Amino acid sequence: MRNEVSVSGKLSEAHTLPSWLYTNPEVLDVELKEIFSKTWQYVGHVSEFKKAGDYITTEIVGKPIFVTLGNDGEIRAFYNVCTHRAAKLVEGEGNKRIITCPYHAWSYRLDGSLNRAPNMKGVENFDESAFCLHDVRLEIFESFIFVNLDPDAEPMAKTFGGLLEHVKKDNLDQFKKMQVKETICHSNWKIGIDNYLECDHCPGVHKSLVSKVDMKQYESSLHDNYVYQATPLKGQNADFEMGQGGRYYWLYPNMWFSFDPGPPNVSIHQSIPIDHKTTKYVYTTFFMNDTITEEEEELMAVDQDVRREDKEICEVVQKGIETGVYQQGRFSLTENCVHHFHLLMQQRLAPFLPLQKVESEVL
Repeated sequence: MRNEVSVSGKLSEAHTLPSWLYTNPEVLDVELKEIFSKTWQYVGHVSEFKKAGDYITTEIVGKPIFVTLGNDGEIRAFYNVCTHRAAKLVEGEGNKRIITCPYHAWSYRLDGSLNRAPNMKGVENFDESAFCLHDVRLEIFESFIFVNLDPDAEPMAKTFGGLLEHVKKDNLDQFKKMQVKETICHSNWKIGIDNYLECDHCPGVHKSLVSKVDMKQYESSLHDNYVYQATPLKGQNADFEMGQGGRYYWLYPNMWFSFDPGPPNVSIHQSIPIDHKTTKYVYTTFFMNDTITEEEEELMAVDQDVRREDKEICEVVQKGIETGVYQQGRFSLTENCVHHFHLLMQQRLAPFLPLQKVESEVL
């Protein structure tokens, strides 16, 4: 067993992250605090906000959040927590011109300011301005809405410079959310990212998909906090239009945007850890039409098959890692995107989880 367990920056000599980072529950605690709480997370699209008061709810690392459109046309995010007794303010999605807490009826305007506190009459030195809703950092990037729990996070334009460059011209703001699917995968969240960031497995696992695209023109490029992969349909070239091939953008740490072959579309995949060996995948599909066409139904069926195939192989990998015989693997020279992910994870985790040699658990 090697004494050195860190991931080398040189792909041809690098070993993967050690297996205990995929099996130790304490690792996830650090990841949630030091990674997920400090990175940009997708929450919605501008098409979901048509009139003042429209809102959606979500959770980031277990913290409830809602996003709403103000009377001034600005989309804002707030913690979904009443400043009186911490009750949840809204559920699901809908439209409310005034946000009223169901517990004691405190209410808030769409800009987060306190509107009314009916049970506080006669209370001395009550400063309404001190009881506004707590806002959450929000940015809109090419019509997609992201939040970051870290108020000091660098802007998305800096974190993801050049992201979606190949599809910016395709009227992304005209997309409409048509379907949201969730599934549970019994594997560590990083296994799903490892799988997504290489296509060495595609000929064996995704035979139907590979039969349609020209894998000889498959390309990838690495950026500071994201990875771009693409391949055209057979008969197309590398400058293909939307739908004439696949363009795929992985955003550190846990999401990817898939523009698949077929009618204009994008599917946003989110890998959300439930525990150290269970992950919830959320797939949000967008099309340009108001109703789903037959061609779009066929595309979603293909996507469903690919996701099922990926889920099954990820669960197989998790079981293999948990045997204890696997400690570290090696990268092929075509797994440069996975290597990039492992280097990013190592950089973020090393100050809190020093990489140490772990002997095999097999007796």
